[in-house]
Amino acid sequence: MYGGVTRGAQVTGIVMCSLSLTWISTILRFYVRISILKFVGREDWLTIAAMIPFTVFCCLCMLDESYGLGAHMENIDAGFKQTGFKIIFICELLYVVSTTVTKISISAYFLRLSIKKYQRVVIFTTLSIVLIFSTMYFFFLLFQCTPINFLWTQYEDGQGTCLRSPMLASVTYAHCAMSALTDWSFGILPVFFVWKMQMTARTKLSVILVLSLGFFASTATIVRIVYVKSLTDTEDWSWEGINLVKWSMVEPAIAITAMNIATLRPMFNNFFHFASSRRVDSTVDSEEGRSSDDSQFPQKRCRGHANYVNANEYSVEFAQLLGLSRVGVTTSITAGGSEEERKQMRNIFMLGKRSRSAMREKCDTESQTELNPVPMPEETIDWSGGIKATTVVTQSRQ
Repeated sequence: MYGGVTRGAQVTGIVMCSLSLTWISTILRFYVRISILKFVGREDWLTIAAMIPFTVFCCLCMLDESYGLGAHMENIDAGFKQTGFKIIFICELLYVVSTTVTKISISAYFLRLSIKKYQRVVIFTTLSIVLIFSTMYFFFLLFQCTPINFLWTQYEDGQGTCLRSPMLASVTYAHCAMSALTDWSFGILPVFFVWKMQMTARTKLSVILVLSLGFFASTATIVRIVYVKSLTDTEDWSWEGINLVKWSMVEPAIAITAMNIATLRPMFNNFFHFASSRRVDSTVDSEEGRSSDDSQFPQKRCRGHANYVNANEYSVEFAQLLGLSRVGVTTSITAGGSEEERKQMRNIFMLGKRSRSAMREKCDTESQTELNPVPMPEETIDWSGGIKATTVVTQSRQ
């Protein structure tokens, strides 16, 4: 449908790579959720909602090769220009939709992980900025020409007007800057998720790296800015626009793939069994036949918990989603009995809490001294009124 040289084949390669990475990672994500975690959340359905417009966007870009995308404008017939620019117009809108829904999905996932009020405030603030800017940019692209169809009918003596290229470029710069800033915000936030949590440095680093992969999407956004500028200096849009089209596909592809990889940590734990888990198992198995001094065993257990954290540090859901194991003791006190009995039970609870704090301090300092047993009150408790306290020891492995 056109003559001369073309760079359209570059689009085909980008489309195949982008769709392969995003769909494979999405399938693995649902495997983890269904087979390992046994639930599917709203962020997973939002991922599918982002994949649908992104897939259509990529397919339309590949179809547009047949109508001159990647060829010089002078080599394309006027009728094919009309069809080609109509497809490009639809692709522009689908790009905005796919990137916006992807960021909504990332926000929903981080909201599930957040445990502090300020984290939720950051997420909602970032999401609000995304929705406001993306909505404005969507309608700006939709009404860039008056009437709307003049964008493609201008090549067949259509009547109307379009915004000048510098204005289009300025608005696109603003949208790109917003997209990059929100990517950085979502990339930095995981550091604050785990910064003060008691876990080994290796586990903490792995969690941060997995959750901060969205940083890479901002690189594609920055590259897009360079190619947006190149379009303001030319009238050969089908030839020069090929680079902008490619990076417009790469940006959401990286974001979706990174978002999916962030949910795969439980699968990595099941398949590869981190060395920390193996050390815990070997330490526990050797408890019966160990020849070393018994006073060193609590220290060895603490060293073995490379992928374990105290159950009081964060929620069960946080641990499950990131493939972490929670170990801890939870004591609850119930009402009933005399005031003296309730006072005794509170004393027991506080003694147990101090004992757990001493155990954590012992693990951190790698002390060789065995902890003293928790003293119990000498007074006897009348249990005729029912159970006054319940102690639950939790030890789960992903």
